[in-house]
Amino acid sequence: MSKRIEVKTLHFPNGRSARVVRVPDDADAITILSALAIGSPRALVVITGGAGGMNEDEINRVRPLFVDGLARLAAEEHIAILDGGTDAGVMALIGEGAAVHRSTAPLIGVCPAARVAWPGNPNPNAEAQLEPNHSHFVLTDGQEFGTESETIYAIAEALSQQMPSVALVVNGGPIVYDETLKNARQGRVVIVFKGSGRAADVIAAAWEGAQADDPRVAEIMERGKIVLFDVAKGPEKLVSLIRQILCGGKLNEHR
Repeated sequence: MSKRIEVKTLHFPNGRSARVVRVPDDADAITILSALAIGSPRALVVITGGAGGMNEDEINRVRPLFVDGLARLAAEEHIAILDGGTDAGVMALIGEGAAVHRSTAPLIGVCPAARVAWPGNPNPNAEAQLEPNHSHFVLTDGQEFGTESETIYAIAEALSQQMPSVALVVNGGPIVYDETLKNARQGRVVIVFKGSGRAADVIAAAWEGAQADDPRVAEIMERGKIVLFDVAKGPEKLVSLIRQILCGGKLNEHR
């Protein structure tokens, strides 16, 4: 007998609350979205990137892009954001930005329940805390980080049938290659943050002609709709680029 989806409200010490949906492995995206009750966002941004592996310099390099750029845009235009939901790296930055701009747009984090902790659930096996400014969480049955990717991209694919979408690749470790490939296979434009470090810079270098030794990177090069964004350009340029892509404009940075 299949497990049922469980829905509850989680209250954080900062005064924010989030709708939490606990899902079994066999839950389909439409059922999950119905339980999430995110309303009607105008577009979707999928974030894949660094978490606990980002160093302080890397975080500071991209902070303005998230806090002053993406989070502000999401708040102004009611754009849903989908990410890994933990209080680390790029996910902590977009949460910080959502708080700064008092965003009411859906900020959805998806992660394995076995590896995260939250108020009232200290979880001795946790590797991370839930980010306290996300408005929605999906907690999956997987036992390790990375197992939630299937759920993230099932949700992304379902939402992309209803609205324009774009993906951001920022820094990141091995899981980012898999998730960038999922974005490529789903036909989503992928903005790769050149200069953000680690996986994003490997993908950027391959797009500019470096040898792609990883077969996942090779397939991304073959199938991906890649747009490179130099992190030095700042938040206004990022906002302009995202608007252009989501509005169906010509990708003037596409190879």
